[in-house]
Amino acid sequence: MKTLIAGWLALALATTASATPPDRLSPGDHTADVDGLRFHYRVEGHGPLLVVQAPGWGIGTDYLANGLAPLRTHFTVLTYDPRGTGGSTPVRANDHLGNADLANDLERLRTYWGLSRMNLLGHSNGSAIAIVYAETHPAQVDKLVLVGSQLLGYTGDSGPAYDAEKARRKASPDFAWLLAHIGDKAPSDDRGFTTYFRERVGFYVYDPGKDAPTIVRQLTNTMSRSMNRAFDESPATDKAPPLSDLGKITAKTLVVEGRQDPVCPLAESEFLRDGIHGARLVTIDKSGHFPWVEQPDAFFAPVTSFLSE
Repeated sequence: MKTLIAGWLALALATTASATPPDRLSPGDHTADVDGLRFHYRVEGHGPLLVVQAPGWGIGTDYLANGLAPLRTHFTVLTYDPRGTGGSTPVRANDHLGNADLANDLERLRTYWGLSRMNLLGHSNGSAIAIVYAETHPAQVDKLVLVGSQLLGYTGDSGPAYDAEKARRKASPDFAWLLAHIGDKAPSDDRGFTTYFRERVGFYVYDPGKDAPTIVRQLTNTMSRSMNRAFDESPATDKAPPLSDLGKITAKTLVVEGRQDPVCPLAESEFLRDGIHGARLVTIDKSGHFPWVEQPDAFFAPVTSFLSE
């Protein structure tokens, strides 16, 4: 009888093993091949899954994977290389890719990962992609975190916080070189483009002397100039999330914004808060575009609390 039971057990284990595909959400680096495209992604941490959407214009995802590392204490954090960056499918010479295309890539990956719903965090243009995704796939997003959100298509006033910050920078010697060179033409090669951005990253923060070196250290990948071109050359309608569709988002939403963000003004985040039903807005003082670096306590506490609810 013992022999028979052992045989049944062995058969059951063998059947289970052969029927179970490799765990696509296990810790470590992975490659997903879907619809003729290849995506590299990384899974780290413990707890409920959080998918992080990086910007699509070529910066890559390493700065988020490294900068948001404290979230791994409470959550399993999944970061992936958007198309054209890192280990994902490179863009071709004549490709034009906007937010809608990159949101479609996220849907391909959600299906590949076997997720019915997911928690999603986007930063900057990554927020624009996340907004498009949450508008077009509302049933697939449970919680949505939008950080320093780009809101292309917004034509309202920039707001008093933005105007005050613009005046402060103009009067500060810390920003003299940055203000003079932020509009310089970028090099055409990846390494030159990466160096160009690292030299100017201080423009995006409240205190460049304190925080720019940290962001440079977190940006460990080489940026993609070809993806930058593919994004810049896409039609404006493809790059801008439709503002009129914000009401389609049903996800519980947290908007996090540095009050002194020089590229995505507070007024845009206020517009998001008002346009997404039930959305909450957390503003962080003395912070620009990278609040998890500039004011980590003020950033991680509300984000962790929101995602843990």
